[in-house]
Amino acid sequence: MLCNFPINWAYEMYYKKTFLILLLNKFLLFGQDFNLHPMVKSALIPGWGESDQGNYIRARIFRITEVFLWTSCASAYIFSHYERSSFIAFASEHAGINAKGKTHQYWVDIGNYQDINSHNEEHMRFREPKAIYDIGEGYDWIWDDESNRKKFENMRIHSDGLALTGRFILGAIVLNHIISSIDALYLARLEKIGSVNFNNVLYENGIVGLKMNVSLFIFK
Repeated sequence: MLCNFPINWAYEMYYKKTFLILLLNKFLLFGQDFNLHPMVKSALIPGWGESDQGNYIRARIFRITEVFLWTSCASAYIFSHYERSSFIAFASEHAGINAKGKTHQYWVDIGNYQDINSHNEEHMRFREPKAIYDIGEGYDWIWDDESNRKKFENMRIHSDGLALTGRFILGAIVLNHIISSIDALYLARLEKIGSVNFNNVLYENGIVGLKMNVSLFIFK
């Protein structure tokens, strides 16, 4: 169900993430030492691992990105939910529908057919008995005007589009965590480089080359 499940899931993820951030901040305020690798820290909260290694500009970029993405995600789902409430109220007024317990497919169907009879007749011709609605069982509808049906369909499509946008933003949030953790791992390994030297090398065939020597800190 496109409209309901992502909204509830997004809210749940938002509250879980907020609780995790508050919990971590509480431990930090009371002087608790997190013996976590910077990669793990950035996987939990983008920018944390970078900040822990003194790379505050990188950390700020990931944090700003995280806030922007969560704000955009919440906005998309909130407006999608508002638009859904609006098109349900509109259909109740202009098509005489009973909104209780209806699936997303039902809203798609009433936006594509003028009434329940038109819907059932076409699906009977297509030999799709499972798609037929029982008349008199709370699924009946009939639009008072064709323009209102089209207006409802536009509202429904807009709501679904916002919900889909929210899903894509959730994917971007996950990607931001992954990129930040990889970046923190790169910086952690970069700190182990003690020195980099370049020396000229003359090979037997007369070719002059450049040799790079890298010293690493194995233990730190």
